[in-house]
Amino acid sequence: MAPPASRRAGDEAAERIISLLWLLLSAPHGLERDRIRRQVVGYEGLSDAAFEKLFQRDRRVLRAVGVPLETLEADSFEEEAQGVRHRVVRDAMLLRDLDLTVDERRALVRARRLWGDSPLRADVVRAVGLLFAPTPDLAADDELAGYHALTPRADPRLEALTQAVAEEAVLRFPYRDARGRESRRTVRAWFLTLVRGRWYLTGWDADREAERSFRLTRMEGEPRRVERAASLPGRPADHDHADLVARLAGQADAERVRVWLAPGRGQGVRAVGERVDPRAEDGAAPGDGWELWEAPAGTHEDGLAAEVGGLLGRAVPSAAEPDLARRVADALATAARAHAGPAAPALLEVPLAPPVRRRARDSSEDLVGRLLDIVGLANRADGVDRAELRARLGVTEDRLDADLETLRYCGMPERDFPGFQFEVDEEGGRVHVRRAADLAGPVRLTRPEGHSLVAALQTVADLPVLDDADRAAARSAQRRIAEAVLDAGGAAASAADDEALAEAEAGTAPTPAPGGAVAAHWDVAVDPETVRTLLAAIAERRVLRLDYRSVHADVLSERDVEPLAVVQDGARLYLRAWCRSAGEDRVFRVDRIGAAAATGEAFAPRARPARWRVHPDEAAGTPAVLRWAHRVRDAAAGYRPEAQADLPDGDRLTRVRLTDADVAAALVGRHGGAVEVLSPAAMRAHVKDALDRAVDALAAR
Repeated sequence: MAPPASRRAGDEAAERIISLLWLLLSAPHGLERDRIRRQVVGYEGLSDAAFEKLFQRDRRVLRAVGVPLETLEADSFEEEAQGVRHRVVRDAMLLRDLDLTVDERRALVRARRLWGDSPLRADVVRAVGLLFAPTPDLAADDELAGYHALTPRADPRLEALTQAVAEEAVLRFPYRDARGRESRRTVRAWFLTLVRGRWYLTGWDADREAERSFRLTRMEGEPRRVERAASLPGRPADHDHADLVARLAGQADAERVRVWLAPGRGQGVRAVGERVDPRAEDGAAPGDGWELWEAPAGTHEDGLAAEVGGLLGRAVPSAAEPDLARRVADALATAARAHAGPAAPALLEVPLAPPVRRRARDSSEDLVGRLLDIVGLANRADGVDRAELRARLGVTEDRLDADLETLRYCGMPERDFPGFQFEVDEEGGRVHVRRAADLAGPVRLTRPEGHSLVAALQTVADLPVLDDADRAAARSAQRRIAEAVLDAGGAAASAADDEALAEAEAGTAPTPAPGGAVAAHWDVAVDPETVRTLLAAIAERRVLRLDYRSVHADVLSERDVEPLAVVQDGARLYLRAWCRSAGEDRVFRVDRIGAAAATGEAFAPRARPARWRVHPDEAAGTPAVLRWAHRVRDAAAGYRPEAQADLPDGDRLTRVRLTDADVAAALVGRHGGAVEVLSPAAMRAHVKDALDRAVDALAAR
């Protein structure tokens, strides 16, 4: 049967790989390479080198989707054999039923939805879809129905690194540290951790001979696998992951500092601190009406020093905080010097290009895995409901149609086994796949999928807006997934050799630390009760009255809003709502909401946006070219660059749109000399004047 003329790019490869699998499944004692080469369509006519390369690639794809393969030497057989044979370990191939409770299933549905925008989405969606059918009743009356997550931020390397930490692979990559120094590092991968919206790789650094952590966005190239190095220490079973998270977060929450705030100003400080009475060591107030506030010092990048710097003289450290005062003054003075005179002509001449936005593409692993999942779910007497199948796979109608069409040309190699391809039918809204008896159920989860699912469940377990029973159910599901997939030796999805695969199959591979090798804790600093109030108002369509501390205007205002969604982006939480005061859709940072109370009024449903964005319209604002020092260039992504370029020293130039020159001055003040406005010249001059005034205000103290 000839395939249709219109085909997807990966269909031919998927058909070849599935025919290889079915050929191996038909031979319990395995098959020799020469026979495989003769019978699988697509291997014929290739040179020895080309066949070997394609055959190994196809085996890697099968392993990546969970199929356990092994290589048997001739003396492994009772009967006389001609050479090495390849076979599928059938007893270890299928996913076993975990018999999850209703509450555990609900936790998994929440994990799947919360990680819907993650680069690890495919792992989580597949894992949940295979474990059970996510029926509507599991999402009914969900407290998180109005909660949407845009985190974790996508990094194209994340999927490969998840596989690397699952197998404790050794990686080599170029890395530029916070000071801009570049080096090549060789690391045995232990953990991937999401902290404050940033991903970190932690492992044993062979060059430093110590544990080290690396921010993914500071990797200057793609990590490459190197030969397994048994001499490099593996992941410690007793590793203190809580301490690791604290170190990566740069937590200094226990340290509190005191600052003077101008009347009505410093709303960001007021949102996280408390007003205190002055002491003699605090010195005199800088002016009439100034108040003394105490707040957590926070981290160097996001803490109080940055907040005070961005206020440009409207906040002044207490006389009892000389270190903070010196740090802020030095940063503002450095920024002022950077803006003295016109920008460097060489920087203005650097060509900028639109950021590369990688589109989600179906890899061979994605397509083959999904096709096998369809077979595993539909290969039963009564088939599977089409709507259920689409929900479990997390695909559109068009993609499901294309997948079913491709499956019609899969099965045993057609040249030698005509008529033994799958029979795919739809009857009464149910999908049936026949002539596929060798796959009686879904293929088991891979180790990377298990680690991703454990991490997603950790996010749910950390959510303070859920009650104790719901969070306990997430932890229970997390333990059961870890025991069934990780501790039991899930499929190795990698290019590992047969020895490494056999080690994993035998259960002798290193056991992950509790919680898995991927961790994504919910570490958003907001008041849980405020979030509960917002989510309840969204569910009940109730108007809320907010006391809101504006980020840009730096004023406290009262707003009546119609709440639409709570959206997490990185380590921040936002409320998308229709603001009745402004008469338009607005975004409010949840940590800046001082109070939220229902007015008793209901509102009619409004049209929901296609995507829950939290950044302003790219077309609004004044275009500006900024230079971001390497240590803060991650922050540039939050301003949605229209174009950018990376400099040899690791700095980044971006063209962004800013609301006005005051916003530019606050941005520069917040980051000190690490951000510079290059153009337009008028905005640069305005920033310089604002910085000079701030330096003078601090010097007067």
